[in-house]
Amino acid sequence: MASTYERLFFLVAIILFSYALKRAKVFKEEDAKVFIDFVIYFSLPLTVVDSIKGLDSGRVALEVAGFAWSTMLFSSALALLVGKLLGLKGRTFRSFILVSTLGNTAFLGYPYAYALFGEEGLKYAILYDQLGSFLAVITLGLLVATGRFSLREILSFPPFWGLVLGFVLMSKELPPYAERLLQVASDSLIPVILFSLGLKLNLRGIKESIGLSTVSIGLKMVAVPLVLALLLKVLGLSQLHHKVVLLESSMPAMVMSAVLAIKYGLDAKLAVSAVTLGIFVSFLTVPLILGIV
Repeated sequence: MASTYERLFFLVAIILFSYALKRAKVFKEEDAKVFIDFVIYFSLPLTVVDSIKGLDSGRVALEVAGFAWSTMLFSSALALLVGKLLGLKGRTFRSFILVSTLGNTAFLGYPYAYALFGEEGLKYAILYDQLGSFLAVITLGLLVATGRFSLREILSFPPFWGLVLGFVLMSKELPPYAERLLQVASDSLIPVILFSLGLKLNLRGIKESIGLSTVSIGLKMVAVPLVLALLLKVLGLSQLHHKVVLLESSMPAMVMSAVLAIKYGLDAKLAVSAVTLGIFVSFLTVPLILGIV
């Protein structure tokens, strides 16, 4: 357990350092947009290319995607049931489903995967996020938030084209200068993500909806990954990509769930509270969940 927390130390350190710089007014929360745009338009698409093209076959990709979607659909069904039992309605009900279904598999999942499983683990985390969470946001997420589906959102997202290019280049050897570019982009991904996360951290938002946030965290970060962990153990699945799948399934609510809640007039306080509180809770729950397999 100690070694796990030692490997996670740099995650906490960068987030808190960034947050401290924001509090010292060296950076503003709005500055996070520049770092996020850097990730979305440069480092993440190229990292996706590098990760996908290095796969030996598409079988593992399909398996990871299958687990991702199965987990999210189970999460949404569980949230729907619990939300009904709690008597939730309208904006709050839809926000509750969003934060209980969509996991922070990129901006928190990538650093976790890299810290615990290295570059190989990061590749599987990217697969889970791009083939699972990303597609879920622009399909299931938009459906919950607005009642509609948008193909344009998929086609205008740069990492999606990184995904396509990665599969085109799968197992192909690139010139050294191109490989170097991909490596530099990949090296920049994790620290920039963590730094932007620190700038977006909002401690005041936690207490606004602490009760429902705690329930959603219990579903998303404890109940669902526990079921998956037991399933993997029963089936004897303990390869690296299975461990990364379990890791990603235990991530807290996605930042985009709060963005969707704010943009479409849902319960933004609940979404922001679940996102922020979940980040801190994850440092306790993730090592415990991973210890099962």
